[in-house]
Amino acid sequence: MRIRAGKVGDVIQVRVANLAVDPTTSSPVVLLEGIDVKGTIPIWIGQPEANAIIFQLSGQTFERPLTHDLLRIVIEGLEARVSRILITELRGNTFYAKIFLSRGNEILSIDARPSDSIALALRASAPIFVSRELFESSKQDIETRSEPEGDPDELSDDDPLKKFLDDVDPPDKLDL
Repeated sequence: MRIRAGKVGDVIQVRVANLAVDPTTSSPVVLLEGIDVKGTIPIWIGQPEANAIIFQLSGQTFERPLTHDLLRIVIEGLEARVSRILITELRGNTFYAKIFLSRGNEILSIDARPSDSIALALRASAPIFVSRELFESSKQDIETRSEPEGDPDELSDDDPLKKFLDDVDPPDKLDL
């Protein structure tokens, strides 16, 4: 399956609704929930990126900058800013994203993994978007907690997120 983003205005804004661990693959899953539309997209990500997202959502700080913090600092040092993140397409089992940087009248689009893009967007307070076509074809109707909290391995058996993760078919091969 290959789905690509259409015109620039044909996007849906999302937020990180939660992170969890897929019990089948033991892989982290970031859940992106539509802000103005119903639906949630699960994206399987790597553990380092999941940690970077969790650290930022929990407000954890470190004496020295971590990779995504360093990237934000470099971007700002170049007098640019992260204007938005767009998850553009799904090819096979791999999601693709773009980071949009702006500096003055210039806009630069950089190819990136969604997990790195999300970690950077959270640090830069930039909005996260998904192409409408991709959102509509990939969305799941699941309840998510309003904020990520606690250990995702410790979801109760009646938690709708745990039920979703138990029932969903993860990609056969994760292309992280």
